Amino acid sequence: FATLVVYVSGASTGETDCQRRRREAEENAENRAAGLLVPECDEHGEYKALQCFGDAVHGAPFCACYDKEFGQIKGPSKNIQSCNCVRAHHEWEHSTDSNKGSEPRCNVTSGAYNQIQCDAQEHWCADWDTGAQLGLKLSGGCSTDLTGISCAIDGTHHGHSEAHHGESAHGHGTSDGGDAGHHGDAGHHGDAGHHGDAGHH
Repeated sequence: FATLVVYVSGASTGETDCQRRRREAEENAENRAAGLLVPECDEHGEYKALQCFGDAVHGAPFCACYDKEFGQIKGPSKNIQSCNCVRAHHEWEHSTDSNKGSEPRCNVTSGAYNQIQCDAQEHWCADWDTGAQLGLKLSGGCSTDLTGISCAIDGTHHGHSEAHHGESAHGHGTSDGGDAGHHGDAGHHGDAGHHGDAGHH
């Protein structure tokens, strides 16, 4: 009977490592007072890739990127805004799977996904935080010069080749650079979505 009780009580705790570490950190008032990291867990109880700690200094807290085992892989910095790409790249680097896919391309300052992702043959627009593909994949892989291409909010491509189609009068230059629009602010191009992918046919 005692064994059954121990088993039931052990199962009832059911904490993940992140949940346990968070509870222990919250129970220690000195940790909180010192601004030490209290781990953030995702909806599955696993460590979030982005962890922030301490009070906000000049509007932003210090944040760092962590792997799934809570090992720090980037930071800390006040400039980090997302860690999903950093974690994905870390896992890609350490994967031994021959079919591990294309290398995630991350913004070195913010940690976000570059707005243009690519593999050996194609490139596509991606969400800055999740890396989800936006719009269609187009020909031209990572070895192609992709610096003049940017993305509208809907994933529509536009870039240097459009000048050949008389689109330059719209003022959709490429001054915002290859990955400056990682927050989806490529939407500043206004009617960019109206000329579709004409520049890539």
